[in-house]
Amino acid sequence: MNNSVEISKTSSSKAVGGQLADELAKLVFDGSLAPGDTLPPETELATSYQISRASVRSALQVMETLGIVARRAGRGTTVQEFREWNFLDSQVSRWIADYAAPNLGVLHDVFEFRCTTEPLIASLAAKRATARDLLAMEDAFNIMEANWERRASLGERECFSNADIAFHEAIYRATHNLVWAQIVHILRPAILLVIKTSNETAEELRESLERHRRLMEAIRMRDSDAAHVAATRILSQTGYDLGFEETPGEKET
Repeated sequence: MNNSVEISKTSSSKAVGGQLADELAKLVFDGSLAPGDTLPPETELATSYQISRASVRSALQVMETLGIVARRAGRGTTVQEFREWNFLDSQVSRWIADYAAPNLGVLHDVFEFRCTTEPLIASLAAKRATARDLLAMEDAFNIMEANWERRASLGERECFSNADIAFHEAIYRATHNLVWAQIVHILRPAILLVIKTSNETAEELRESLERHRRLMEAIRMRDSDAAHVAATRILSQTGYDLGFEETPGEKET
């Protein structure tokens, strides 16, 4: 490591430590540092980044608290296995969104979470959604519909993806379950990463739009079974677009 963190002379050790934690998180989440790898000693990190050892210790404390690294006397600081990371912490979720794109392991785990939960979430939403919930879904869907054709523009792809996650957030909230509503809020950056990545690799957003329409209509009609199927089909296509599944979701007829 041969870097320096840009800081002001008035920055506290804690503030500088936060910046270093961000730098180290980038190396971990993009796969440059893998589980089991050992970080350089505190003195080496302080020299490499041109900061104090107090700031280095502050950074490592942050990452240890989040379960990303473990510090043991005589063994140094080691990157932990994914299962030890606190993925439900908003800071970790933000790091996933900012840095994890090249790391297919992290991307796959977030996608697997969605596959496990979202068909169930859709079923619950079909039973519990209010008029306000349905309006939120429709507003997000209308933005997606207005932007699906113009994929050549980066800004319009961004608009489509942001509306896409707003659509799914509305479904989570429509369960009227506090835990689900909080989880989607915390994991929003990580879920958005999956959505953006799949939308950028998708050959055709028109089919994605139609799948979302089917899901919205199933929830509107209070058909929990159809909502479960529609959510599963959306995720099956997402898995195909991400390269996690060999065949795309079933075509709509």
